[in-house]
Amino acid sequence: MTNSDTFERQIHRIHELLEGSGAAVTWNDHLPDPDNPKQPRQIDITIRRDRQLALIECRFHRSRQNVKWIEELIGRRVSLGADSVIAVSSSGFTEGAFKKAERFGIILRDFRGLTDDEILNWGRSVALTLFFYQYSDINLTLLFEKGSAAQLDSNKLRSELKAHPLWQSVFNAAADQLGTLNPVTNEIKGCVEFKVRLKPEALYISGEPVLEAEFTGNARVSVREVRCPVVRAYGSPELNVGQRDIVVEHFSLGETSIIHNGSRVSVVVDISMIDVPPLSQFRFARVSGKQEMDFEAFELLGVEKIGPTPGTIGIGIACST
Repeated sequence: MTNSDTFERQIHRIHELLEGSGAAVTWNDHLPDPDNPKQPRQIDITIRRDRQLALIECRFHRSRQNVKWIEELIGRRVSLGADSVIAVSSSGFTEGAFKKAERFGIILRDFRGLTDDEILNWGRSVALTLFFYQYSDINLTLLFEKGSAAQLDSNKLRSELKAHPLWQSVFNAAADQLGTLNPVTNEIKGCVEFKVRLKPEALYISGEPVLEAEFTGNARVSVREVRCPVVRAYGSPELNVGQRDIVVEHFSLGETSIIHNGSRVSVVVDISMIDVPPLSQFRFARVSGKQEMDFEAFELLGVEKIGPTPGTIGIGIACST
């Protein structure tokens, strides 16, 4: 966890898993002030269920949160007419905060890091593996009408293709063909040749209609294991690790994490900051562990990285007969 927004989103996902269906859990919500409806009040997270409103406020600070913050939350609950307030601190609470929260019914939550021995005793750690297709020796040949081909500038065409929808389409078609080989379960090694043809409708490049696109080359499966350097338990500060319902594995890849609530898990894979070689395309994520898991949610962050990374390919122009 690197900043307050990331921390809040983590808490949001935790409570989505805890609440399950029937509740609306909203991050960065805005509520009308009953005394000034035109002035919305920002709330980190809200939970609505059966006409009950719970507020969750988060603090991502190095120091423990004190009584002053708890008093602010007491006032916020009264001002907004909330049924309950949960205070979440990344660094715990002072003794005064504990006493004030207990007296006025503010629910406290924090994280506690698990030691190596506690992780072993917990026994539900999982491995996260990412799979990419890495392409090489690829060529794209475009078929035009004879008259159209004569109008094309090869340098302009190559430049336009970099941002053209056809670029993504041909890679997706190749990936679909490769997917029929079940590359993850069969653990295909080495390069596999592919050849796909697309006959797009109403597709133009450099103002000229494309009749057909042929995409050929080689591809191999690239595998990347993602480390999990930190495991934290979420819950009441009064509970030790073994008594807490929620355990979060934080992986060394952006916001990537797996939230455990018993056998129920919520998975977030963040590929926004991943560094991969040229002409590589993210395809799969595999979560594996010794215990049976019920997957309640899967979220992929950084979808802009799903497309193939830039690289050199051969471009050919062909004319219809």
